[in-house]
Amino acid sequence: MLTIIGLDEAGFGPLLGPLCTGASSLSLDFDPADGPPDLWARLDSVVGKSPRTSDIPVADSKKLKSSSKLPLRNLLAGLVPFVEVATETEIKTDEDLLNAVGVCDFGPFAGEAVGLDELDGLDHGQRSLRRAKLDRALTSSGIVVEAVQATATHPRRLNELFDELGNKSSANTTLLFALLRDVLGTEKHHPNPRVVVDRQGGLMRYHALLTTKFHGATINTIAESPEISRYCVERHEKSLHIGFETKADSTHLTVALASMAAKTVRELLMGRLNTFFGQKRPDLKPTAGYVQDGRRWLADIGDLPERLGIPRRHLVRDR
Repeated sequence: MLTIIGLDEAGFGPLLGPLCTGASSLSLDFDPADGPPDLWARLDSVVGKSPRTSDIPVADSKKLKSSSKLPLRNLLAGLVPFVEVATETEIKTDEDLLNAVGVCDFGPFAGEAVGLDELDGLDHGQRSLRRAKLDRALTSSGIVVEAVQATATHPRRLNELFDELGNKSSANTTLLFALLRDVLGTEKHHPNPRVVVDRQGGLMRYHALLTTKFHGATINTIAESPEISRYCVERHEKSLHIGFETKADSTHLTVALASMAAKTVRELLMGRLNTFFGQKRPDLKPTAGYVQDGRRWLADIGDLPERLGIPRRHLVRDR
């Protein structure tokens, strides 16, 4: 059995809202003679990259957000069945989903749980059918969903990390590797797992970074190129292979699923932020939190956060 772990993030650039990281871990029967496993091909009876042709879409999260009245429909259609299978739970609300992937801190914005039917337009029966189809496809393909997890780091903690580490990139890698440690710490994975990280930015050499993340380990460089950088990490008679790849969410199902988990968590938490402030100011236009519109939103709310007892540094990122 081979375990493949995918990592990705969402919300690196915005001014408002959390930076979210996502991870997924799948194990499968694997013969090296068959070449790199294609999980989309193994699950093509129900899983695909397009929501128009597949019951359960799994793809780069940016391509799945819908322009319809239900913008999270496609993200939830793909993510929820995998989370339900991984956790053996039935998810009915946004709060259920956040908790199931490991996010318990919703930030300083209290709010009522939102039913999934209000977000994806599906009823209980439709959602149950998708989960059952995925379960059958996984079983027949010899694939086990070990974990689908996410973290949400809100501006208060992000600003602390920026102060501690000096830049956004270091904060991002710190959060990604913290999530990886959590996934590896569950011990659900098989020996010598493979880790794939969606490469952000132009960095090509990661040996020095890995040395700081895996103290006392031997780091062997396998390849370093503009498209992919691969390493073998060995410590305490254990090893893992880790690769940083461009467009990994298009070529690795586990990375796409991690991307979807991170993006969905951020969208759900931004929804709670907008609902919270919209209840105080009904005329306030919602924001996705990106820099230009975030500045518009901050100008519109004026001193409302301070009057509500929310320090500006708990709401707005310094970088």
